[in-house]
Amino acid sequence: MPREAALFDEAQGSPLEGFLLLKASHGNMPPRWIQNAKDSRRKRQKAVAKALRDGDWGDIAVLRDWELAYRKECFYRGIRTLFELERTGRTRL
Repeated sequence: MPREAALFDEAQGSPLEGFLLLKASHGNMPPRWIQNAKDSRRKRQKAVAKALRDGDWGDIAVLRDWELAYRKECFYRGIRTLFELERTGRTRL
């Protein structure tokens, strides 16, 4: 059964808060979470491009949905970066 993705909401979109929440619960940030967020954002790109090209601001919900997916992707990437810095003092991201 997939886990509910509540970390973003609990941390209010802050990578530092998310990192601290995961540390407190002895959690981890698998690289797969970043890839899932990236794939989720990319699935929306065609609809966003169409709305932008058409100048259809009635599709603002499509744009906001893409923005949220982008923020989640950055959130997970930020947490992963903090974990890598803690472990090795450098990051590959």
